[in-house]
Amino acid sequence: MRNPPESINHLLDTLTNNPSSPSLRIHFPTETVSSPGQHLSTTTSATPPSFSVSASALHNLKFPNNDLSPVSSHTSDPDDDTNKSSTSTKNEDQSDINPLTIPRFLITTLDLDPPFPSFPVLGPILHGMQADLALSTSFTGEDDIDTDKQFIPLERDTRFNLGEDDIGEVARYMGPSPPGWSEPHRYVCLMWQQPEGVTGDKIREEMGWGGARDGKIGAWERVRFDQGGFEERFGLGEVVAGNYFVC
Repeated sequence: MRNPPESINHLLDTLTNNPSSPSLRIHFPTETVSSPGQHLSTTTSATPPSFSVSASALHNLKFPNNDLSPVSSHTSDPDDDTNKSSTSTKNEDQSDINPLTIPRFLITTLDLDPPFPSFPVLGPILHGMQADLALSTSFTGEDDIDTDKQFIPLERDTRFNLGEDDIGEVARYMGPSPPGWSEPHRYVCLMWQQPEGVTGDKIREEMGWGGARDGKIGAWERVRFDQGGFEERFGLGEVVAGNYFVC
């Protein structure tokens, strides 16, 4: 395997030292990865996941104003009159916000251990990449996939018309398929705030993955994915949140 970048090493160390408080939850249709190293079957993890992020992981991020920040609604006192007043003016204030200033997020999913954990010469393999994700502001915690109000779902931002750079899967998700005789592989998901000017379209263009929005990339572009070089190329900075499962 390529030498893992500091982002992966730091995340794994953090999850090892604090296994009870992962900052990212990974949602599949029949199971949610809420603990690092949770074991999933290939069937359970075959479809593209969705994600929710801990509100505490977002405390260093800058939002255009407090009314548009779902973080405040997940960390403040629901009986606070100030919070109620702020919420009541949200719709009025949204019209004054440039949608491209709303924080958007990028998540990559990587297999760290192919073909075998003891000999990961093909790793990491890029299993999926989603970009232009936004924090849900409509989440109530009642009817959503994640009922813990300290975790905020991520979704494609449909509140604004983002035009040509609003795409979902930059690299189409590929479900885990480790060799049958292999020990379980680690599949790690890392989340960054997208720097200004970085969009899903820009990533596909600069990576030479074509202009089509179907998320298709070649197998050899996934194998031994240069995650460190990718982060440097797009100026991704520190990981905002992450988690991993084994399969």
